[in-house]
Amino acid sequence: MRMVELKQWIWNGLNHFLRMERISLLHEYPSKEVFFMNFKVCKLTKDMSDDYIDYFEHRAFSDGNIQKGCYCVWHHWTDKHEQERSLMPENERPYRKRDYAKELIENGILNGFVAVYDNQIVGFCNADTKDNYFRLSRETAPYSWNGVDERNKILAIVCFTVEPDMRRIGIAKALLDCACQYAKKNGYDYIEGYPSRGEFSINDCGGSTSMYVNQGFDIIDIPNGLIARKKIQK
Repeated sequence: MRMVELKQWIWNGLNHFLRMERISLLHEYPSKEVFFMNFKVCKLTKDMSDDYIDYFEHRAFSDGNIQKGCYCVWHHWTDKHEQERSLMPENERPYRKRDYAKELIENGILNGFVAVYDNQIVGFCNADTKDNYFRLSRETAPYSWNGVDERNKILAIVCFTVEPDMRRIGIAKALLDCACQYAKKNGYDYIEGYPSRGEFSINDCGGSTSMYVNQGFDIIDIPNGLIARKKIQK
């Protein structure tokens, strides 16, 4: 192996190591940002709507994932919204969810946490008070409320997305870490997510069961899926 090739091999190995090893938090959430080795995590804010759309259009599903075009609005998307979209001209339909996502963010309805690298969003965790999600209401998803008091305040995590080129360096875990800290700082009684049953697939945006278990979540089996739930220690 020539010296230049050896140097390149060493450099590639070092770079891979640095990407895989997360450093400690520099300061505690919910201060504005939490920094990791090569990315930061912060709360999605109203002024990030354009960056959010750019992420979902160009990076979130650049590997051809079947979820492309969702803009992570499904938990706010009602039958009425779908009916209205079906009546639109066919060439305009793909933009309805995009425009709705932008509207939701700018009105403080679509919430969560983003991972940012090189001034671009590279990961997103859709998280909010459970009562704020249409598809998780007590009427729509009654089983998901088993085991908690109706007075309990629950932070629900409904989705994770990470840019394909940035996967396997701890971004989803970092987003989950910040969600847990946010729940503790903001008076929540529980935090919960919805991992997929069975072997994890990259198309499953609920996150892997093992990620939740490693963070101390209990896995609860309900008729139509799984809940990963953790009681917040106050």
